[in-house]
Amino acid sequence: MPFLVDTGKTSSLLLKDTNDLIQSTGGACQIVNLGAGSDTLYFALKDAQETPELYVEVDLASNIQQKAMTIQRRRLLESTNASPLKDGNLNLTINQKTSVVDTPHTNLHYVFETGRFHLLSFDLRRSVQELLDVLCSTVNGAGCSKSCPTLFLAECVLVYMSPEASCQLIKGLSVNFPRASFLHYEQVNMSDSFGSIMIKNFRARSCELPGLNACHSLATQEERFFKAGWKKAKGWTINQVYKMLPSSTRYRVEHLELLDDLEVTMQLFDHYCILLATNDEIICPDEQLKESLATIE
Repeated sequence: MPFLVDTGKTSSLLLKDTNDLIQSTGGACQIVNLGAGSDTLYFALKDAQETPELYVEVDLASNIQQKAMTIQRRRLLESTNASPLKDGNLNLTINQKTSVVDTPHTNLHYVFETGRFHLLSFDLRRSVQELLDVLCSTVNGAGCSKSCPTLFLAECVLVYMSPEASCQLIKGLSVNFPRASFLHYEQVNMSDSFGSIMIKNFRARSCELPGLNACHSLATQEERFFKAGWKKAKGWTINQVYKMLPSSTRYRVEHLELLDDLEVTMQLFDHYCILLATNDEIICPDEQLKESLATIE
């Protein structure tokens, strides 16, 4: 696992950046977490009493079902009102222990916090129009507004998609959400010798990365967003991000981690990046992102 993730700094950055968006809009914004997995950002925002008007998590059905059941079983959210969608013969209740089978068209939808927090199952390799229908429908979807300030989050998601699928995804979001930003975390500089070793390690674990073509450099990462219609895109390696952190934070982290091989760690830092693309300078400008980094403790 990348060091920045392991020490919680990516989570801290996401929390700070989303807090800034929520505060700047007075909460009148929405956050869509693509491929959210077990991410707990919403709960951190709730603890900080800084929740957006709408928070949506999108992932495969099996992940969505497991998360929904965990939320209810542990009573993590108040005013829970969870209801899965019917899809053909699929009619699961949140208490049902039967695990769903992930298929491209398995649709589950769980609603919590009286409509503020949604869990949606969706395979991001499907057409972007289908995703928009799921996100924006007020009947069977989350009810996202295309005109509302929106932050899309994706951590190591696009690399698991074909270039064609990821391109149509980020292009469709850019076209349909003119007041949006996209915060993206993924591999970078994968064409050098260290990157080749990383790829071999992934493949040894039967983990194929069909989207590696966009991971050659920061320039190729940025270019994919420009080609998809985003007005601005700026990326930083984790090394660059790490150097933006306060020196006191770096000192504390390095001593907590007891790094044995700083050189290898720095090499790893150079092979992951954070990228911010935006259509609206008011929504999470990159200068604000850098300011957020400088205040992470």
